Amino acid sequence: MRTQTRPYVICHMCTTIDGKVLGERWGRLPAGRDSSSLFETTAASFAVPAWLVGTTTMREFAARDVPLPVAASALGRSDYLARPDAGRFAIGADAKGVLRFRRSTVGGDHVVVLISQQVSDNYLFHLRSAGVSYLFCGRTRVDLPVALRKIRRQLGLRALMLEGGGTFNGAMLHAGLIDEISQVIVPVVDGGAGVTSLFEIPGKAPRAAAATLRLVSHRSLSGGIQWLRYRIARPRPK
Repeated sequence: MRTQTRPYVICHMCTTIDGKVLGERWGRLPAGRDSSSLFETTAASFAVPAWLVGTTTMREFAARDVPLPVAASALGRSDYLARPDAGRFAIGADAKGVLRFRRSTVGGDHVVVLISQQVSDNYLFHLRSAGVSYLFCGRTRVDLPVALRKIRRQLGLRALMLEGGGTFNGAMLHAGLIDEISQVIVPVVDGGAGVTSLFEIPGKAPRAAAATLRLVSHRSLSGGIQWLRYRIARPRPK
């Protein structure tokens, strides 16, 4: 059952049958399907107004070669909401303050960055100047449970789509913060060693499965694509 102190989290990803997630490696899919449009159309069917990714994935939507401005004065370590009334949100984790932005939206979704207290005043000034919101979620790293509680409380979100890379997805899974997994499986085998997969937990592999799943729906799409949705039945014991 979903706790009311955080959003209901749906991890939605398109993968090969061996669980790889880098769609640019797949080429054209059967029946003329495109991996990006397949991902976007299936994700949009949930009608969830926010998505969450890690630093690596958010970098794809950030700007490059943007120098940090110099803050005229010290900025407090308080959350900053540039557009609390935004209808849709693009949320990215950035504990060290490495992402840069020229605008405050991604595809019309307002950008919110989850940061730690170690980021500089110059970085905070940069985010404010770009119209980007930020939430402090830890001292030196992004504490995921804290982040989700703030997302629920500050942004009023009851649900969000987790669309990160394997490491960020793995961290969310390991922390017991995923409620549902939506996996769109394309008829492709990648086989690449070291290629990012759906969930990755760095370091020594856990002795037990991270979670037990319960299948709630299965749809066959054109071109041999399978869409599976699971509920988390048993989180990994802490």
